[in-house]
Amino acid sequence: MIENGEFADSSFDGENWTGEELIRCTYTNCSFRGADLQGIGTVRSSFISCDFSGAKLNDSTHDGSQFTNCRFTSTNLWTTRFSSCKMTGSTFEGATLTGFEIAEGDWSYVNFRLHDLRKARFDRVVLRETDFYEADLSGAVFTGADLTRAILHKAVLKKADLRGAVIEGINFRDVTLDETKLDWNQALRLAESYGAKID
Repeated sequence: MIENGEFADSSFDGENWTGEELIRCTYTNCSFRGADLQGIGTVRSSFISCDFSGAKLNDSTHDGSQFTNCRFTSTNLWTTRFSSCKMTGSTFEGATLTGFEIAEGDWSYVNFRLHDLRKARFDRVVLRETDFYEADLSGAVFTGADLTRAILHKAVLKKADLRGAVIEGINFRDVTLDETKLDWNQALRLAESYGAKID
């Protein structure tokens, strides 16, 4: 267990931290490239501008932690759980996200471009200006989420559930909507995005 640790500009590349617990720790501009972080747990810890490229974070849990402006390029996040975490500005290019779980938290400005996010749950998650370009969101659930100005260009929302989500500023013109669940106010917003005038 590492508690109340503070690290800056440090390299932990390739290290094995399997099952480690990090409680109220802070890592700034640190590198974890290729590190084995399987099954680790973080609680109210902060990772600021850190690089997790190629790391194994599968089966890990994160409660109330923040990973802001971090890089998760080709990171294994299989069955990883994030609860009430702040992830703003982080990128997940080529990451393995199969079975990962998000419970609440702020994921604004995150890069999910081209990802397979079928049946993912984003209940009550803040996703302001999050980039879902060409992402497959079939069957995804966004109940109570904030999708203000999210980028959904060429995304697939087949059978997704958007009821109760904030969808202000979204352009749905190039989005695949097939059996997508909307509430009445969202249906009006969608019609307006296609140029309809609602009196």
